[in-house]
Amino acid sequence: MIYLLLLGGVFMGWSLGTNDAANAFGTAVATRVVKYRHAVAIIAVLVTLGAFIGGQNNIDKIAELSESNRVTASFAEVEEAVEAGEEDALRLKSALKAFIIFACAGITVFIMSYLKFPVSANQSITGAIIGWGLFHADYGDPNVLAVNLPQIGKFASTWLLNPLGAAVISFVLVFIVDKFFEKWITTLRSYDIIIKIGYLAAGTFASYSIGLNSSANVTALYYDPYFSKTGVAANILTDARITALIGGVAIAIGVLTFSKRVMMTVGSSIAEISQVEGFVVIIAMSLTIVIMGEWMHIPVSTSQAVVGAVMGAGLVKGVRNVHFGVFKNIAIAWVSSPTVAGLLTYLVALATKNYFA
Repeated sequence: MIYLLLLGGVFMGWSLGTNDAANAFGTAVATRVVKYRHAVAIIAVLVTLGAFIGGQNNIDKIAELSESNRVTASFAEVEEAVEAGEEDALRLKSALKAFIIFACAGITVFIMSYLKFPVSANQSITGAIIGWGLFHADYGDPNVLAVNLPQIGKFASTWLLNPLGAAVISFVLVFIVDKFFEKWITTLRSYDIIIKIGYLAAGTFASYSIGLNSSANVTALYYDPYFSKTGVAANILTDARITALIGGVAIAIGVLTFSKRVMMTVGSSIAEISQVEGFVVIIAMSLTIVIMGEWMHIPVSTSQAVVGAVMGAGLVKGVRNVHFGVFKNIAIAWVSSPTVAGLLTYLVALATKNYFA
């Protein structure tokens, strides 16, 4: 039954894949340097590899937020259930709650993707967890507030710092490249080969980073840290690496099946950029994800990073080069996605309150 409920996380991963594929190769495809079918194949392989090698590192960070919002059980609750011989019932309830969270977040991301908005899966999951907590967690308890508010603030702060940081890094890098290198690069006889190799290398690194950063978003709520440490009732979800790998495979499936709409929005609609600038955008996005991940120690949004990077690149040639109407719609989607996901989970929590009370 728990494995059946895991489909909620798989659906979330598929939705994330349809959206986040744009972040690795959107500019490459939009500038016609790399073909779409080649791009998605590379992304699918490298996302899976990144998830398997390092995706498990972010699982505990999401699980901490979910525990304080009554989505997953605390160690004390698990120990009580084990002593009473009710651990299977507790795990089933936790899996049901995870299914609800991921289903609501996945529906939100899918709708936004269909509308061609590159939203953040991380935002949607965070919003869904908070929506559940607003119903079930006792926010009137100062101890609960002391845990939840700093966590929520930390996640929410990345929604501003992440795209802003990417925009600054991208602006600086593109300014330097435009001023000193672009004209020289474009005159080289081997320009086409160089730019294609550059895009492929940058996109490969970005795809790997997505696997590292985002796979935990997909299956973290199903991970059983207590049973992992004790060996009690072990299964594939007590292995953090395998749990993250499942998330990576789900993302890869989304990349391969339904990613083109958002990829073209990110790659060409926000700002007019050259082929060389598009390559620098991918580098700026990848650097931002690495820096923010090391600094904040939580998964950050690759979608926000790449949108910020495209904005920064566009601003090098002036404000008129940026399509602020498109960016405004994306910014609205950034606010709407956690709000919608939170509202959906709150309503489901209300409808199922007797079962989960």
